[in-house]
Amino acid sequence: MRIVRSIRQTVTLWYVGILALTLGLFSGLLYTTVSRSLARHVNRTLELQAASVADTIQAFWSAERAAPLAGPGNWAGSPSDTLQDVLDAGQLPVLVQRWADKTGSLQTDRAIRLVDRFGRPIAESDAFTRLTLPLEAATLEQARRGDHVYGTIVHAGGLRVQLLTYPVILGGRILYLIQVATSLEHVDTSLARLQLWLIWLTPITLLGTSAIGWFLATQAMEPVGRMTRQAQRISAEHLDERLDVPPTRDELERLAVTFNDLLTRLETAFRRLRQFSAAASHELRTPLTVMKGELEVILRKPRPADEYQRVLRTQLEAVDEMAQLVEELLMLARSDAAKGEVERRPVELGALAREVGDVWRRLADPKRIRVEVAASDPVWVLGERRLLERLVANLLDNAIRHTPANGQIRIMTECRAEQGRLVVADTGPGIPSEELPHLFDRFFKRPASADGSSTGLGLGLCRWIVEAHGGRIDLASVPGRPGATFAVCLPRAPHTA
Repeated sequence: MRIVRSIRQTVTLWYVGILALTLGLFSGLLYTTVSRSLARHVNRTLELQAASVADTIQAFWSAERAAPLAGPGNWAGSPSDTLQDVLDAGQLPVLVQRWADKTGSLQTDRAIRLVDRFGRPIAESDAFTRLTLPLEAATLEQARRGDHVYGTIVHAGGLRVQLLTYPVILGGRILYLIQVATSLEHVDTSLARLQLWLIWLTPITLLGTSAIGWFLATQAMEPVGRMTRQAQRISAEHLDERLDVPPTRDELERLAVTFNDLLTRLETAFRRLRQFSAAASHELRTPLTVMKGELEVILRKPRPADEYQRVLRTQLEAVDEMAQLVEELLMLARSDAAKGEVERRPVELGALAREVGDVWRRLADPKRIRVEVAASDPVWVLGERRLLERLVANLLDNAIRHTPANGQIRIMTECRAEQGRLVVADTGPGIPSEELPHLFDRFFKRPASADGSSTGLGLGLCRWIVEAHGGRIDLASVPGRPGATFAVCLPRAPHTA
């Protein structure tokens, strides 16, 4: 089953997860750091204690060296003797025992033991005796190499003891070893207390920060919720509504602006679709009404043959008008779906203009309109030939419709830089300034049209064809002066540029 999550939940979960990981790493790092710090402190304390014992023995020997030492070999000291001499004479145990008796250094709660370089005990404090700490062979061997040897010994009751074996060196020789030990109970207690604090504080911190994160995510997502509710109320009948744009200057503001732009485009598309449907229905209904009316009249009673022929010719003209309208509607539908995707092949614009001009010249002759084509030099452009033929035909159709009898239409082609240029100029009445902005709109019909059979789609298709080919169409007409000139610029074919 799919689990539905909100962005607020996702953000909060990520926030809590990352915080939990961070707290876990921090707790582990803190515990490790404190543990190592306490261990270093204990080792340093043991080292200072061992060094202090060695210093007191050396000081005691310096003060007592002139006194004879009773012991094996009946040796008596002299002012020139050193500890090395005492060691060589086998009198070190006697010296240590005298030091212990006179100074009371072993009558302490500190765990101290002195052993010779062979690991044989010389003397030890009562505290060390109670701990029963063995001297392992590996520890003795490492200490005899001059190293300070640290070790942790765990007793059966779980008590941990830190032990330092400290070699006393003189003249490059090991004189004796000092072992000092201390209980780690206070360290373990401190670490256990720290661990308990971390165990309690981590979930409490997570709960508190989770609540804060949920609150912050709720506040951050409130504009999104508001926009969602507004968007749910927008339907095809209310595309004029817009989202409130939050003045946050962030992604939410850009999202609202982008969505409003989308609504504007949808509103424009729906409006054009409604206009298209209404206009197409009207344009198709008119010739059908004419055909139906004439057929009903002609069928009321028998008619002469010439009248039947007249009616059939009228019906044929109406059928031609509907066929042209349907073709233009299909091309209009293609223009909405193609998104500028047209076939691009080299087309000689001059030859195409002459071919289309010859066809429309025959249609212009009954109106005594002269059609001239000036296309001497080849002009190669990239495009779809069928669409370019429709472009020239629509421009000529528009010119013939608005050019009075005895007028003139001139078609010219030429090369300009990287473009091929097609110009269609007529000697009609010109175009009023108020009609210029709407001339390329779909289903726009000029009130002053000399011929009422226009569908209002021709120039709109011309603009789509030109733009789909990556070109530009311009109109030059001075209000109040005769004549209009349409100039089309199309990309030239690469090998002719």
